[in-house]
Amino acid sequence: MRIQLILTALGTALVSASASAQKTTYDYDKGADFSRLKTYAWTTGHTLQDELNHKRVVGAIDEQLAAKGLTRVEVSANPDALVAYHANFDRNLQINAMSTEPLGLRVGGTRNGSARVSEIVLGTLVVDMVDANTGSMLWRGIATREIDATAKPEQRDKNAGKAAKKLFEHYPPR
Repeated sequence: MRIQLILTALGTALVSASASAQKTTYDYDKGADFSRLKTYAWTTGHTLQDELNHKRVVGAIDEQLAAKGLTRVEVSANPDALVAYHANFDRNLQINAMSTEPLGLRVGGTRNGSARVSEIVLGTLVVDMVDANTGSMLWRGIATREIDATAKPEQRDKNAGKAAKKLFEHYPPR
């Protein structure tokens, strides 16, 4: 009985950790010369309606692009690349169930257990970099993570920074 309880607790902890872990992926034009990209300007994407979180996302992306050697300019300054982000949210149900029977076996005529259903919000952030001269896609990064709607502003800043940092780990492509 004690082993079952320990295994259940361990399994729940692993599922919780993996559910909140951020997943990222990227794709790029293999023929593009990323060394020539020195400047970028923002263009319209599917942005957040919430101005505070919009500023967080733009600021976090700006910080990462600056760390990669790119300088933000206005569109009128003829940038090398245009950058846009797209944000999307999906709501899912998460069901956590636990049986109190040893090793999950049915013993006797009764069953004991519980289940909890909770709503989770998954946020997806997509960052596109487009060649400003040709309009062709150069690079795309995608980050997905469970969103904590109750996070304090400091935590939201930290989360946006972490997402952008992880998203740009593989930029420029080697």
